[in-house]
Amino acid sequence: MTADLLDAPSAMVDGTGAATHSRPGVLEIDLQLTAASVPPVREIVVAHLALWGLVDCEWQVGLATSELLTNAFQHARPANRPSVDVRLVLSRTPGGLFLSVSDPDRRHPTSIKAGDDDEGGRGIPLLRQIAEGFGSSSNDRGKDVWITFATP
Repeated sequence: MTADLLDAPSAMVDGTGAATHSRPGVLEIDLQLTAASVPPVREIVVAHLALWGLVDCEWQVGLATSELLTNAFQHARPANRPSVDVRLVLSRTPGGLFLSVSDPDRRHPTSIKAGDDDEGGRGIPLLRQIAEGFGSSSNDRGKDVWITFATP
């Protein structure tokens, strides 16, 4: 089966540069991430899940994609820049999916206890609830934040 996923419903927005590479079971996106680019990247990820016949996990993986990209934008982007360079990798594994976002910040995510009126601080606990695994690891350019899912 083939599909032209470049025709995803939303076009990339001004200020965003992206290179998408896919092969059977693997999607890689090198991206100049802006706040406005999160929804179209999520749509590309969800389109790949549909292509792979994994529609049952679209909401979990879509939510995780949004959360990981938003966190990278908020925490890894230099204060004086409108974007941050990231790499998203989605790959099929035996019995599951692996989603990773790499960014240049060497600080690893930490859980904080969000108060009732706080706007942030709920992402990591949410990701831990919807996934099989969650973590981060250092790499030569910064870090990878990853999440795994079981598939039917």
